[in-house]
Amino acid sequence: MKKIILISTLLLFLAFPVLAEASSFCDDPDTWEHFESMTKKYPDDVPLQIIHALKIGLCVKIKQNSITETEAINLFNEMIDTLANMREEKNEREDL
Repeated sequence: MKKIILISTLLLFLAFPVLAEASSFCDDPDTWEHFESMTKKYPDDVPLQIIHALKIGLCVKIKQNSITETEAINLFNEMIDTLANMREEKNEREDL
């Protein structure tokens, strides 16, 4: 059951529209509410916590002008892909 929740959570973020919109990466209240809701609902979901913490950190770096929104979105998307691939590989090993 935990596997299904974790995979579902990652898929939710993969499909989340904020990833495509640079102007709302840090400033969209709906996105932050979604993150808060998901992290409270699944406090033991480590990949979700990583993604949430990464987004917070990337937004700090954007506000400090040390990275651009485009760079932040690319890093965020890369981490989602990495976590999804890691989860898939782990599930495949467990199925053996």
